[in-house]
Order: sequence, then structure tokens, then C-alpha cells
Amino acid sequence: MARLKDKGRMAAVIALAMILLVSTMVFAAGPGGGMGGGRGGPGSPGGMQGGGVEMSKSVINVRLTTPVIGSLSRETEFIGKIEPSKTVNIYPETSGKVVQLYAEAGDSVKAGQLLLSLDDTDAQLSYQMAQTSYERTAVSVDTTLGSSYESKINSAKSQLDNAQQALSNARLKLKDYNDGYDDDLVNAEKSLERARQKVSSLNAKLADAKANNADREEISDLNNQLSEAENEYRALSVEIGELEDSEDSGARDLRSAYRNAQTSYESALANYELVLGNSYTDAQAAAEVDLKSAALSLQQSANTLDKYKVYSPIDGVIESRSAELYETVGSQSPVFTISNKESLSVTFNASADGAAALAAGDAVTVNKGGRDYPATVTEVESKASDTTGLFPVKATLDETDESLLTGVSVKVTAATAKAENALLVDIDNVYYDADGQPYVFTYADGKAHRTDFVAGMSSSEQVVAESGLTLNSQIITTWHPDLADGAEVTLIDGEAAPASAPPAKPEENPAQRDEASGQETDSPEEQADEQTAGTQPAVEPSSSEPEQAPASEPEQVPEQVSSEPEPDSEPAEAAPSDDSEASSAAAPEPKRVQRMQPKD
Repeated sequence: MARLKDKGRMAAVIALAMILLVSTMVFAAGPGGGMGGGRGGPGSPGGMQGGGVEMSKSVINVRLTTPVIGSLSRETEFIGKIEPSKTVNIYPETSGKVVQLYAEAGDSVKAGQLLLSLDDTDAQLSYQMAQTSYERTAVSVDTTLGSSYESKINSAKSQLDNAQQALSNARLKLKDYNDGYDDDLVNAEKSLERARQKVSSLNAKLADAKANNADREEISDLNNQLSEAENEYRALSVEIGELEDSEDSGARDLRSAYRNAQTSYESALANYELVLGNSYTDAQAAAEVDLKSAALSLQQSANTLDKYKVYSPIDGVIESRSAELYETVGSQSPVFTISNKESLSVTFNASADGAAALAAGDAVTVNKGGRDYPATVTEVESKASDTTGLFPVKATLDETDESLLTGVSVKVTAATAKAENALLVDIDNVYYDADGQPYVFTYADGKAHRTDFVAGMSSSEQVVAESGLTLNSQIITTWHPDLADGAEVTLIDGEAAPASAPPAKPEENPAQRDEASGQETDSPEEQADEQTAGTQPAVEPSSSEPEQAPASEPEQVPEQVSSEPEPDSEPAEAAPSDDSEASSAAAPEPKRVQRMQPKD
């Protein structure tokens, strides 16, 4: 017990000694010396002589950057479905029973490849009949325009020769008889013969002129000459008739035989000229018409026969096959579905705002199984779906692989908000006041200046400055607890205008701010250490990674706030005196955020 009492007395003595020591230190500081607490609080000129520790004002070292001109976009995620760019349902052109199948579902086929055959027995018979008819017509044409025509010419020539010989014989007999009579009749007959020859010659010339497409004047002249020759021939015929009336019956018989021979000759000559002239052209035209008709009938039968075979119209892969062997199929139901997978497309539905932001040619990204595929928008429909109320959008993939199967769902990422050639500010350098007004600190004349601006849309890294800032605005990127409007700042040595990211600002502890006057005063050694730390340049910690917007709400971008300080860390400043409290009230610490709400 005695030992315990001794220890108690010793403790009391030590406590009393400590109280006396503290009182002595307070008295030594006095009103003229002070501890030098706070940021630049007033002290006696000989502060250190008064026994206190004078604290120097904290230096604010800063770095600078400037806004840049660029483009900004906000992305939205959609759910799309993969489809081949070209899909064809194949229907038979006629009904029939399937007798051959040449392809299965999943097979790769080429354009023009045979897929199935139908029973074509009746069509084969029709084709053979048409082919026989064509061959028969061809033979008939050859006959008409070949050896048969030559025989016609020879026959007509023979008839003409016989008629000419008969006419010559009749003329000789008549001449022998007329030797004893008046020469007037003989002369008249000679004149008649010359007139007949003239008529025949003019007819031939007229036919040649027409065949050679002579001008109208020449043809008209030949017609006039022919008309005059025919009139002369008729007049001579009348004259001879009158002379013959005065002759006996023997002379009349000879003259009648002569006239008959003359008529036969003229008929044979006309027939010969007909065979040589227009009749051949007419026969040739008729034969060509018959041959063409037979050829068309044959082609029609061939086309009908070909309808009993089904071919692939495109290169691709058979997605499905509905026909089975020996099954009867019709022309109303598809038997194959073929897709060309060399080019795939994705279709997704967008809201009215999303569809308005997209246009043909815009780039989108398709993701399946963790792999991204670039794609290009090809269609944006202007009419909303009656069922979903959304607008279908179609994009073609720039590259594909076997994992992209028809009908699978994929994630599509598209830019649904854009700002082109906009003034951009790093979002890490933006502050907000209590009213939500965005601002930055700019540097001018060695001081920091709060500069408000109008913010537009933003991404996780940048925000559009619609007004309030220019390309020449010197934006402070370095955070400091004493940074405020009008605060004196110092550029870090060698600083020009780099675009470095600022450190995250710790949140202010409300208890420390509201109860500053009630804080305990640190020891001089601690204050000296804190003063030394406050004069060092700020070290910029790395910013935390921005949160990503959830897939279900791609239009919303979460706000990213700066990181909190460590719970056990002490603020890098001495305990405030009365003067330091006034300084803190004059320059409140700004609240800094690293992510702003997006603005369309």
C-alpha cells in the first residue's frame, strides 16, 4: 500500500509540473509573438523571439491547359438481330412430285446450282413433239427454197421454149401461105410482131426499174411508153383482123393457129418471169415465218420442261428445306430458303430521338461473344413499328465470321448524340457550385479566376463549352485546397500549357468546417512539419476510372465524383487561429466533381 501511495504522489507531481510548463509557454508567447497558426495570421515582428513558431503562407503551384476543338458523341446500346443481307425463298414454278434432291439444309451452293427435280414425263413428250414439228418445217423450207425451186425454174423455162417453138412454126406456115397474097397483111403482121416485142421489152424494163427502186420519173416514163406500145399493138391487131376477114378459110385457120401460139408464148413467158422474180421472195418470206413459228414453239416447250427443275438464284447457304423426296409440292410454298452470308446485316429498333441522330453511312459497333464487329448504317426507317412504336434501323457488318448465325441477338452500340467542331474541356477540370453552375479556374496575372461557362453534352472525359470559354482560356488543372477565385497561384517551373489531368479533390469534412474554432492546437513540431508539407508542390494522384453506363439505360451517364481522402489522414494545415478562420470564410473551398450529367 505504501508503494502505491508513493506512485500516486509521483503522478500528481508530474501532472503539476506539466501544468506549470504549459502556462509558462502560453505566457511566453504573449500577444506580440503568437504560435504563427493558420495561413498567414499576424504575429509579432520578432515572433521567434517571443518563443513561438511562425507559419509561412501556403504556395499554390498549378499547371495549365487550354480547351480544344473536337467532336464529341454519346453512345447508346441496343439489342439487334443478325440477318443475312440477302435472303431468298425459292418457289417451284410448277407443281409436281419431287423425284430428285441435290442439296440439304446447311449446304453451301452457287448461283445456278440444281437443287431438286420434279417429275417431267408429260413435259418431255410435249418438248419432243415441238422438236419434231420444227424439224419438219425446216425440211419444208429447204425444199421450197432449194431443189424444188430449181425444178420450178427449169419447168417454166421448158414451157417457154416450147411455146416459142410453136409460135415460130405457126409463123412459118402463115408466111408460106401469104407469099401469094397482098403484102399489106404480111406487113401488118410484122408490125404487130414488132409491137408485141416492144410491149414485152417495156414490161421487162419496168419490172427491173421497180426491183432496183428507180426514181418515180423513170418509172412514170416507162409506164407511158408501155401504154403507147400497147395501144399500137391493139390497133395493129384490129387492122389485121380486118384484112383477115377478106381471106379464105384456110388463111383464117393458119392465122388462128398463129394467134394461139402467140398467146401460149406470152403465158409461158409471164410464168417464167414470175418464177424468177417476186415469187421467190414471197416464198422465202413465208418459209421463214413458218420456221420461226416452229422455233418459238420448241423454245416454249423447252422452257416448260425447265420449270420442273429448281435452281439456286444466288451464292449462299441453305437455311432450310421443306421439300421431301416423292412429295408433291406446289408453286405457292417455298421449298428452300437460301442466305448469302458473305454480307451480314443487323436490325435494331431505336427511339425517335435515336433514329433522328442516325443516318445512312454512320458507323456503329456490333458485339457478340466479347468480340466487336464494325458496321455501317444503311437504312433508317421513317415510320415507327405499329407493335413497338420504335424505328427499325439496319446496318451492314464490315466483317463477319462463322459465330454470327442467322437470328442471333447481338449488342449494337451507336452514337445517338453528337457535337461536331465543338469547344471541349476536360471534365476533370470542371467544378460546380451549390446551384449546379459549372465553372473552371482560369489563370491570369498570377491569380486564379473563377470562370463560369455554359455546358453542353458531355462524355466520361470531356464536356462541351457552348459559351463562356475560348481556345485561349488558360484553365488550371491542378487542385489545391486553397484554390479560389482571386487566389494567387504560381506556375510550376517549365509549365507552358500542358493538358494534364488534375488530382481528385478530397471532400471537406463538415465537422472540421463548422467546428474549426474548437480544434485542438497541434504542437509546434507538428505545425512545422505541416507547414513544410504545405509548401511542397501538389502531387497529382491518378483519377479513378469512370463508371460505365448500364446497358439497360444507355442514355444516362452516371456522375463520377473525385475520390475520398484516407480516413486517418490529417489535413495539411495548422490549427486555425482567429485570423485563419476569417480567411477560410472569405475563400470557401470549392466542391469539385469529375463527371457532369449529360446534356443533349
